[in-house]
Amino acid sequence: MAKKKSKPQKTTFNPITYLKTGNARKLPVYECLLPKDWEEIKKFPVIFARKHVNGNITFTSVLVDLLCTGAKDVLFFVNEPELLYREILKNYKDGLSLDFEPVSYELIHNVIFESVAFAEDYGIAPHEDFRYAELILDEDSDDFPKLEVPLGEGGKAHLYLNFDDERAPYFERQILKYGEAGTYEIIRNDFDPFLDDYELDDEDEWDEDDEDDIFLESCFAWDELDWEDFYDEENFDELTNDIVIYTLSRLPEYNYDEMIEEPIFAPFLEISHTEEPTSKFSFTKEEQKYMADVHEKLEFSDLEFDEGDPELLKMIDSGIKKFPKNRILYQYKWEYYQRSGDLPKSLEIALEMKEKFPDYLFGLSCHAQTLIEMGEVDSIPEAMNDFTKIQDFLPDREKFHVTELQSFYSPWIYYYSKTGQLRAASFLFNLLEDHFVLISYPLHDLVESALAAEAIKVVEPFYKRVKAGEVSKEEFLDMMMGED
Repeated sequence: MAKKKSKPQKTTFNPITYLKTGNARKLPVYECLLPKDWEEIKKFPVIFARKHVNGNITFTSVLVDLLCTGAKDVLFFVNEPELLYREILKNYKDGLSLDFEPVSYELIHNVIFESVAFAEDYGIAPHEDFRYAELILDEDSDDFPKLEVPLGEGGKAHLYLNFDDERAPYFERQILKYGEAGTYEIIRNDFDPFLDDYELDDEDEWDEDDEDDIFLESCFAWDELDWEDFYDEENFDELTNDIVIYTLSRLPEYNYDEMIEEPIFAPFLEISHTEEPTSKFSFTKEEQKYMADVHEKLEFSDLEFDEGDPELLKMIDSGIKKFPKNRILYQYKWEYYQRSGDLPKSLEIALEMKEKFPDYLFGLSCHAQTLIEMGEVDSIPEAMNDFTKIQDFLPDREKFHVTELQSFYSPWIYYYSKTGQLRAASFLFNLLEDHFVLISYPLHDLVESALAAEAIKVVEPFYKRVKAGEVSKEEFLDMMMGED
């Protein structure tokens, strides 16, 4: 039996991480399914599946409500056996008496995104996991072909409220706040039999408890009611990392809106972000396919628990030999050793990458990340070539990809946290937040933990005051919601 290696981070295959790479969207479409009578029943699951080269399926089921709430519930599965996919379809057909039929992707795309847009007209956001379903679906854009979808009923939104629906208070609050009089109706139900059948139960083949940590909503997405519940529960002794970091940003000395006015931080603001490709490096079609094949094998390889994957390493080395100027393949080789726990070897590859490609930003960050995992705090500035601002390293650029921002500033957040420079670390964290980086590319566990460990020294005394009643609920809520 292969020996399990001890590592300071969770590096097992994470479906969320895979989706965020954008690679799911590159998989070929496998099936698009709608119930035959979807236009009449108004609330129904939409099934969309893609197939991997290994025969597994990545798919999502979105519970669409055309009457008002849009994407009301979401299930998604990544790289699962087709057997599981078929079992879920059978559960839908048997348990919900739904007769599915294949349809065009254009139709289900419009059904989903038009329902979401309709709900947003009434201030109703889609289910929190819709962000992951979107990464399986094609990107929605103004250029996508539009098809007519029957929304609402009788020219109005119809909001059905069920007493056992935990989002019912939210739905009602939003439609009353944003809906214009006469454009909606509210109907109160004692139960929703469709949702009762739709929810997964404990006897299903999959176990959601295994991935609880992935789906917990960060406090950065909490609304006023969430913070009010938190205050009332008075659980201030065991604060999670995200609560510590968020609270720090609300304290006067660490308020980002105030800090950006300080001359020392102003130069960091002279950039913009993008999610469009920024690389000027071109690759042949043959090279692109080779890179894609390596990436997929790397994503689904259990390097953390196996003694290694000699075939994968041979494939990477063959690619480097064939395409010696391909910096991406060098980065894949670094990741191979990083994930397999061979930090000295990953450090060696990072240094080689920096030498061969001195203008490659990810060469710096790979070097720094290896040092982070080795606990070499003092060496991080040298690893980053002593550049503290991303535009100093790439002076001909003003716009940077969100992954570039995350990779460049994460090591500095770790370094500043570990060396007691909390204001600098907090500023860079909020800079990434301001550029919408951390939504899709969260901090490395070790970086987040380092920031939280330093931040708790400031945050803990504040919560002692809260616990002692020195901070009223109104003051607390005003602070957390950013009100003056």
